[in-house]
Amino acid sequence: MSFLAVLFLAQSPYTPELEALMRHRDEKRQQETAARIVQENQKNTLASVIPPALAERLSACLTSADVKPEDGIADAAKWAGLGGGAYAAQCKGYALNKASRFAEAAAAFESGGRLPDLDAGTQARLWSQAGNAALVAGDVPRALTDFDQALAKPLPATLATGEIHLDRARARVAANDMKGARADLDKTLQLGPADPLAWLLSATLARRMDDLPMARAHIEQAAKLSRNDPDIALEQGVIYALSGDRDPAARAAFLRASQGAAKDSAVAKKAQAYLAQLPAEAAKPVTP
Repeated sequence: MSFLAVLFLAQSPYTPELEALMRHRDEKRQQETAARIVQENQKNTLASVIPPALAERLSACLTSADVKPEDGIADAAKWAGLGGGAYAAQCKGYALNKASRFAEAAAAFESGGRLPDLDAGTQARLWSQAGNAALVAGDVPRALTDFDQALAKPLPATLATGEIHLDRARARVAANDMKGARADLDKTLQLGPADPLAWLLSATLARRMDDLPMARAHIEQAAKLSRNDPDIALEQGVIYALSGDRDPAARAAFLRASQGAAKDSAVAKKAQAYLAQLPAEAAKPVTP
């Protein structure tokens, strides 16, 4: 086996860059929650019944946390004292997350999820947010418990449910439960087949589990959905390089990663380093 292949096999399944990408996705989802709540109330299509005034109050609290986390924490505490319940807890957790106080954020989300008389979707969202905060805090057992709580609710077969399975898969990888992570990612792909991140994570896990045929199939699906994503291109190059006879394909993928990533980013540097380790391209024959 080549030095390059050994290097790739030694890598952890999910790189710091991928974890940062997923944390960014989690933050974006939380930021979109307030806008969606208000919009759905305006259209009278909110699945869980939240009075418009309460939805607007939650939106205002989350916005306050976006501007200054400390103000969001204070606003959430004041609202909780006035009976804000689970939604005040959601805002508190969000604000603590923004302040990088992740263990406290997990506790806030958990406190909201434990409150009675909540619909299953709201409970699952709060427990899922708690799990993500605990995972960032490095408390893997707590994260697993939180995700288990979220998925214990009677949830519909939707993309949102698939995302909770994806997050639990991350926690299971951190706990070295690869089979459990595989089961969760399979469910994620079933519920969200158009999500390139899910296919990327699935391919990375398959590579870690030495299932290169699955890894190739899943990374190629990720590339079909988001060909110019540098993280996908980097993983595609890794998988092709491990296949042994795919140097041209690996080179093309690493080039896409290098060119698509931000200059001097970790992804760009890795892609360039891997390109340097690939065998030199054979010279093309000169036509007489």
